[in-house]
Amino acid sequence: MTLKRTIKAGALAALMLPGWLAAVYAGSVQGTSAFQFLQLGVGARPSAMGDTFAGVADDIGAIYWNPAGLAGLDRAELSMTHALWLENITYSNLAYGQPALGGTIGAAFNILNTGSIQKADYLGNRLAEDYRMTDTMGIISYARALGNLALGANLKYISSRLEVESAHSYAADIGALYSGLRPWGKALSLGVSVQNMGTKAKYVSEADPLPVIIRAGGSLKVFDNLLVASDLNYIEKAITIHAGAEYTRAMGAFVVAVRAGYKNDTVKELGVLSGLTAGMGIKRNDYQLDYAWNSFTDLGITHRLSLGMKFGGQAAEKEADPVYFLK
Repeated sequence: MTLKRTIKAGALAALMLPGWLAAVYAGSVQGTSAFQFLQLGVGARPSAMGDTFAGVADDIGAIYWNPAGLAGLDRAELSMTHALWLENITYSNLAYGQPALGGTIGAAFNILNTGSIQKADYLGNRLAEDYRMTDTMGIISYARALGNLALGANLKYISSRLEVESAHSYAADIGALYSGLRPWGKALSLGVSVQNMGTKAKYVSEADPLPVIIRAGGSLKVFDNLLVASDLNYIEKAITIHAGAEYTRAMGAFVVAVRAGYKNDTVKELGVLSGLTAGMGIKRNDYQLDYAWNSFTDLGITHRLSLGMKFGGQAAEKEADPVYFLK
């Protein structure tokens, strides 16, 4: 078998492992693009709300969903997320942002590690040897508010390593967020982002495009402590619908949040229950801990845990507003 066929067969074998394709790269079964990990949601809070954040984007997690939301940061924020997937796959993220240069600057680093995967030939027959696959991404961001309209952009460097072979790509995201609407006296925000516009990724001699994602969504503050949101995503010629809600309540020195959501991108392959998401969070002063849960029915359950913190600037007492968890 040639080196090229070996690499492609190894990648195919990874995707053929029980539950791997459907659970990790759900909604992308056609496999027409490179770096499928770019489709994975980042952050426990958005993930618990059904991967709905394009029209919310009110904390450092905006880097991954709609960079325009970074313009709303009034001081420095740091977030760390660790996700436990199936088949020993882990996905870790680190993001930081702060007001600067007339707007907000940000940076992030992501790494996905598959752990040990059993090799297979091009027919799917398993071999005695194992290998690892690692995907990484670095991001720098800038956002600025123009009245009620915020605009933002990311520049990305993406790489993947499979045994001795590697591929890399450069990409950009752009986003807009408008927060000046008040229908029925309720605060409404609308957001849109286009992600992963960039160069093709090439293993050996064949190049594949990145998975361009278009997100359009909105969030509505129904009551003082209830936020509802919905996103419409377009990716690889498929449209997915996401919806979620967040209820927050102050309890003494703490603010507690309960979240739930639904997304239809895995329903066709895994059934209706696979679209359910849920989670919770707890915050005190400048520190916040969030958890998200998502069932992939017979394939298992995934978990995300995020730790967020803010630095300097406003006094901690102003952080007691339970409506937007990190605002």
